[in-house]
Amino acid sequence: MTNVLSTIGPATEGVNNLKKIVSYSKFVRLNGAHNDLNWHKKICNRIKKINPRCKILIDLPGIKPRTLNSKNLLIKKNEKIIFYFGKKKKLNDVRQIEISKPLPKFNNPKIFSVSDGKFIFKFISKGKNYILGSSKESFTLLSKKGLNIPFSIYDNKFQEKVYLDFLKKIKNFNFDAIGLSYVQNHNLVNKMRHKSNKIIVSKIENDQGCKNMSSICQSSDIIMIDRGDLAAEIGDTNLYNQTIKISKCTKYYGKLLIMATENLETMIFNNSPTKSEIISLSFSKSLNADYLMLSDETATSKKFLKTINWLKNFNNPNENKKINTKKNNKFMQTKDIFFKNLSQINERDNKIIIFTRKGYVIEKILSINPSIEMIIFTDNQKVYDLSYLRMNSFIFKTAKFPISLDKFIYSNIRHNKKIIFKNNKNVCLLYAAFARKNSRANTLSILEEKDFR
Repeated sequence: MTNVLSTIGPATEGVNNLKKIVSYSKFVRLNGAHNDLNWHKKICNRIKKINPRCKILIDLPGIKPRTLNSKNLLIKKNEKIIFYFGKKKKLNDVRQIEISKPLPKFNNPKIFSVSDGKFIFKFISKGKNYILGSSKESFTLLSKKGLNIPFSIYDNKFQEKVYLDFLKKIKNFNFDAIGLSYVQNHNLVNKMRHKSNKIIVSKIENDQGCKNMSSICQSSDIIMIDRGDLAAEIGDTNLYNQTIKISKCTKYYGKLLIMATENLETMIFNNSPTKSEIISLSFSKSLNADYLMLSDETATSKKFLKTINWLKNFNNPNENKKINTKKNNKFMQTKDIFFKNLSQINERDNKIIIFTRKGYVIEKILSINPSIEMIIFTDNQKVYDLSYLRMNSFIFKTAKFPISLDKFIYSNIRHNKKIIFKNNKNVCLLYAAFARKNSRANTLSILEEKDFR
């Protein structure tokens, strides 16, 4: 089953609407680029009051330039527009639109775009902190829309500074995860991990991120594919193949995957999705996406509940989902014989029990079989929070693990045996105490309920 990640906005900020949202999903999103800090703090507190277990993702405002027009602007076909940062240019015959951040580094492209690649401009020229182009169509430009220039390279140091400045402002907010835009290499992820104990969601959405996807996936907790920015940055013709590569890489490292952008956008206006959207959603599920993200569908649309209900029915938890466990590509290979044997535990009536402090073994197992059902015990709060977001998992927060785990493991399994052995005669126990990163687990045992009377 693929879960729903709903974005909270003006349409869903009320208590009654938040109760409806939280009843459908254990993971919600706030976009730090919109609304003020007081709003975000208020919504975080409101969500946690409704359901303390609900996890909140705050997307940190990144360094992608956004338009600063306060009113909607009508852009005409073939109209020349300058997007500039800083001082206005001395050109009276061209309309100028200010942007929020300096332009990234880029070579002369054939085209560039605004609003996640929706509206295309033919490139004419560039200068210090400005780009000039002519619109290929007439459209209305809303405020705070992103500017995308293909194959750009963003300033990592500036990006780190922007993130850290925002983190300081929200350090006392009650949230669980941070979203990092335009992650181009693992260095940024590692630096943010040292500065924050939150779950890290890395967005791979430009050419540099695609080139370094392996190290980014390995260093992150969750990967988000923002298909709008990704297509605008690498070109529409490259989107399909890169989406597959990023998804396989994410699952190779056993990480959670969020598929974002325009999942059900037509339902903002219609009562049912298009056939293209249905095919796209099915494609995301075939890539084992853990979450389908809704943006304007739940942030600004009054039809948010109808959209969520449709997606809930589409994500039928009783469907017989088949997982491809063949290791026939570079993202699905392993030399570890022990974990290869774990791939045999893939029948519907089997579960695996894991006691783990660091959570590395969970990612290793999921890289082999993302559908396996797990019962996880941990004394680590972050491992607990991240595992809570996973499909097919029951997670228990325990007291600090003792040095000797035999009695500890027996006691916890016996206390929760009704859940563990529900509809199961046998379960597998994976003992992974004090495991280091990339180390093997200690033991694998087959248990029966009668062992815990």
